[in-house]
Amino acid sequence: MKRLASSFVGLFTTLIGTANVIAEPAVSAAYSQEQTTYQTKGAPFDSRELRRWAGASYWEQKIGEAFEMGFDPRVQANAEERDAVLATVWQVKPETVNAETKIVAIIPKRPAKPRSTDLAYQIVFIPRMSARDKDRVETRFIAEGLSAKPAVATAAGAIPRLPSTYAYAGFPQNNNIVSYWAGHPGELRSILAWIAASPNPGFDQVLTTGPAEGAAGRQASFLVAGTKVPSGPILTLRITFLSDTAPVSAGVPAWYDARDFADLQIEKAQNQAAEQSRLGDITGLAGLAAEEQLPAKFVILQYFGNGTRDAEIDAIVPIPNVEKRVLLTIRFGPNNSVSIQRIGEDRKGSTLERPGELRRVNGFSANSGDAAALMAWLKKRYPGVKPRGTTVAELENSVTAEIQTRGGTPAWFRENYGIEILAASEAQSQLARLFQYSAQQLTGLQEFTPNELQMLEVTLERMSDQLAAKFKGLRIARQKIAVELIGVTATKFAINNRLEAGLALLRGNDRMVIVFDSSNMNSDALFIGGSGVGGQPEIAGETFVTFAHELGHVVAATPGLKDSFQALVKAKKIKPVTWYAASKPADEFFPEAFTLYIGDPEWAEGQSTGPVQMVRDDRERRAKNRDAVMRDAAHAAGITTDGCSETINASKEMDVARME
Repeated sequence: MKRLASSFVGLFTTLIGTANVIAEPAVSAAYSQEQTTYQTKGAPFDSRELRRWAGASYWEQKIGEAFEMGFDPRVQANAEERDAVLATVWQVKPETVNAETKIVAIIPKRPAKPRSTDLAYQIVFIPRMSARDKDRVETRFIAEGLSAKPAVATAAGAIPRLPSTYAYAGFPQNNNIVSYWAGHPGELRSILAWIAASPNPGFDQVLTTGPAEGAAGRQASFLVAGTKVPSGPILTLRITFLSDTAPVSAGVPAWYDARDFADLQIEKAQNQAAEQSRLGDITGLAGLAAEEQLPAKFVILQYFGNGTRDAEIDAIVPIPNVEKRVLLTIRFGPNNSVSIQRIGEDRKGSTLERPGELRRVNGFSANSGDAAALMAWLKKRYPGVKPRGTTVAELENSVTAEIQTRGGTPAWFRENYGIEILAASEAQSQLARLFQYSAQQLTGLQEFTPNELQMLEVTLERMSDQLAAKFKGLRIARQKIAVELIGVTATKFAINNRLEAGLALLRGNDRMVIVFDSSNMNSDALFIGGSGVGGQPEIAGETFVTFAHELGHVVAATPGLKDSFQALVKAKKIKPVTWYAASKPADEFFPEAFTLYIGDPEWAEGQSTGPVQMVRDDRERRAKNRDAVMRDAAHAAGITTDGCSETINASKEMDVARME
């Protein structure tokens, strides 16, 4: 099943009023992946857990799941060296640890890290003590730089005497060096011959004894350090037994220091046995800044772990330790593959709470060819505004300034839209008189904040002149929590519905929308919108969704419109576009689709029944046949060609239709 097919969008375009209900979205071929649903549930987001992920090492966590660990303090002192060493541990680990195994790993200087150096580490694998334990791995620093490059020691040449006393460590059988030399005298002669041949009075070197490279036979590795008289006796000496094998040269993978704890969790999700539980490939991460990548992966895993499939999520992702939130569109597609599109960023709410602008109002671009045309349009769109200026730019700036200064006031909506923003006392009176609310249901009524009303203005800005005009006479109220009466008449009691974000009340020609505190439930997790013209974000915050949804209920009450919508859904076998639409398709499908239609037109129209070019072809076809399509659709729905009937609900029933 596809997203909203072009015919689905066409229904809104024709039946709601005109083809210019929303601006045509710019569809990007790079993001033509199709999802059936749009995610409107924010995943639980624990900022403390995100910070923990940010501070965790990929390799420490990966190795720690398989082994108990004991690391040289040096490993923890330098993150780059730590990752190089632990990546090497993972490469050289045996399939099973049946006995203590010592490996000398030579880690070359990393080309992309100019401050790095050649390293030699001893890696020791120790078998578990019981079936309930883990095997253990320990890393021990040996040498760096030239000293870390193994030299081959043979018994050729003069062999000096051992000094009367010398230090030794690491030999088998509890460091029994006498027994070791007795069993391997050739190794001692090779070490002494190499010291004699060394031109330097001081030496500190990893040595390999035994046959030449490629030849069969025993090899062993040592760290030999000390001083000598040139061409004379050995003065001081320390020999450390490292391994009874030659060193292993371990080239670390190119990405050894590029993975984080989230990558480890993604690997687990991608290796799940059950196909439905297996996360697919992720694309788009490389396009994010380094500080944004781990939080993005964290959010992907949160939604995937909560069961998100075949869906788009417009997610607000906080970045740890900075005052920044990145806005990402995350798409779960076939085989649970994931693509990420960066829409923008928000610092201290600046993007999501930006007040209205005239150039973003639906209809501006079509009526801004010259000052006269713009002025004529403004008189219809904003009858309560007195534009100032003689040029398009001057008129635009003056109206934008007025939107931003007055758009958060009740008077703005009364003068320009004919919408009554009710004070708490007015809401109390009208709810009781028009909709028979009881005293129990009238608690917590309050005033809208200017920011909330600005979001209502932004919501209306997305609509055409004809559609915005349909809300004339609508009342809008604000209440803390929805209060519902439960039970039969004699024993009704009130309960608080804290999950309800908004409510549309329709009775005859009386229409009221109530907005509750829960309208901000996902305000820190989700936005709606996408990348607009010129790549600029065309987005809004969570309150927009509530306003649009409840206004969608008002639109749905237009005679014939909802029936036409449901007929198309049935004919095209279109699935509900959100989880809430699926919960009550008869009542909630239309307002949820309407919300996406005006809030995220790229999602609604950009994903048609075919490739992006089909969407463009369909636009051209609709443009050529727009009048005929409008007439036919309107006639089928019993709607006159001059738009929707002003009668919102022709029903004579006295019961109030409560639509969440």
